Amino acid sequence: MPAPDAEVPEGPLAADERFAVLYRHCPAGVVLADPDGVIGAANPAFLRLAKAGSEDDLVGTRVSDLGAGDRDRSTLVRAILSGDDVQDQIEIRSRPDGARSVRLTVTTVPGDHGRYPILLFEDVHELRQLQETFHHQALHDPLTGLPNAAHFRSRLEALCAEDSPISLLYVDVDGFKVVNDGLGADVADLVLRGVAGPLRSVFAHHEAFIARLFGDGFAIAVSGDLDRKTVVELSEQAIREVAKPVYAAGIGIGVSASIGIATAGARSGDHENLMRSAQVALHRAKALGKAQWVVFDPESGEADRDRYRLAAAIAGAIELGEITVTYQPHVVLPDARIVTSLNAALVWNHPARGQLRSAEFFPLAEMTGMTVPLGRHLLAQALRTKAEWQMRFGDGAPMVCLTLPRRMAIDADLVGIVRAELAENGLEPRHLMLCVDVASLVDERGDLLESMSRLAHLGLVFVVTITGLPDLELIAAREVPAPAVMLTGPIVESVTAVDAPEWACRTVSQLVARADELGIKVGAYGVASQEQAELLHSLGVVVASGGYQPEYLSRTEAEVWAGRTFPMG
Repeated sequence: MPAPDAEVPEGPLAADERFAVLYRHCPAGVVLADPDGVIGAANPAFLRLAKAGSEDDLVGTRVSDLGAGDRDRSTLVRAILSGDDVQDQIEIRSRPDGARSVRLTVTTVPGDHGRYPILLFEDVHELRQLQETFHHQALHDPLTGLPNAAHFRSRLEALCAEDSPISLLYVDVDGFKVVNDGLGADVADLVLRGVAGPLRSVFAHHEAFIARLFGDGFAIAVSGDLDRKTVVELSEQAIREVAKPVYAAGIGIGVSASIGIATAGARSGDHENLMRSAQVALHRAKALGKAQWVVFDPESGEADRDRYRLAAAIAGAIELGEITVTYQPHVVLPDARIVTSLNAALVWNHPARGQLRSAEFFPLAEMTGMTVPLGRHLLAQALRTKAEWQMRFGDGAPMVCLTLPRRMAIDADLVGIVRAELAENGLEPRHLMLCVDVASLVDERGDLLESMSRLAHLGLVFVVTITGLPDLELIAAREVPAPAVMLTGPIVESVTAVDAPEWACRTVSQLVARADELGIKVGAYGVASQEQAELLHSLGVVVASGGYQPEYLSRTEAEVWAGRTFPMG
């Protein structure tokens, strides 16, 4: 075997040469000895570990002399004499007159005059420090230094088992996405550290365990017999402190925080339920306008949980085929037997709750990001049915109309989504009518008007729901490409067949007159009776739908109505 400090030639290394490289650069201390236990060499790592001046100070001495005490020297002698592999923890001498705890591993390799010991020494102190570092990193958030979600869950479970009440606060930074998207990740990280600091400060004098759970979410578990008033005061103080601006590149960045609060008695043992309660309270705080706190109320909280459970099940309901399409006739007035189009809508045939209308679950889809998937499901199913009708009835097939949920209406890829579904079913744009509301037209998160212009240019028909004359004027001002509007809301409800107020009838007449000037036809949603339909027709309304006609037709029932069509011309 070449000497450990021999020069290593370039090119592929022989086995002895590879050992020499490993020996010299190994981070653990290595000592080579002869069969009698006399040290022949020590690598640089061992010299540093033993604080030896040079390798010459050790060469020629005995391995047993490395031990700091009788027990350590005895272990070294036994390791050399036995010839067996040995692992133990000992102390070695460390100059001047010191000792160092190490983990010893001894093995032997055959040689010309017997078996030669190789001793490996690992610094226990450094290993412990490394283990502690890894342990800390596994349980703490590297950005804020706070405990992470796993650590918090474990701690909360332990607290709930103790003989003391506990208050749990969920804290969420309002509008954090605006900071992250507008100013970048580095500034967003600065803001998060700026939130962690005030939370530490506010709860410093209480038995509080503070953690960062996820992106912009924090949690605080406060143990001890704190009354509700104190917890609320601490929450209000935290909201005020978090609202103070954080400065980056000369910009004062301000954020607010919403807090959900839940409490549990001593030895409640149910940390999962406590976490769910705090989460429900946080959702309510954000829904009420943000920058405020809400204490979990069991009665309203259970209703909220029920809604959240329903929202979480939407994706599975689509996959299982529980959410299907129904149709409502749009009829020409005054003859309600003539169908101008069939309006497609989703219903959820829930296994436990029965049939749920879209108005009952569409708003919940915003919570889980399922609004666009629901809208795409509606579009795909309605166009599939339209394609079948087209084959059966030809040009006499009714127009299929569907109302776009707002999140889908403002989607930047709306044109691509619609064109892809039309192509999938072999349909042309003129075969589809889309209904949107005015709020979607003015939503700054998207550009619905641009999408409508492109689709209308291809031949697709648009209808806009309005609540009065101001909405109609907005359509005119923005040159919205919609040949028809559908009146909805209180104004339609006011124009009843019995004692219809004069102002309501006058308003509808004025709206119809203005629509005629613009070349726009007027229909009405929510018509309750034939008499109301006739009154609306006398005021100039030409199309209606509502409770006086079948509100929900199955696909099979809709086919019966599909033959009673009349183009809206």
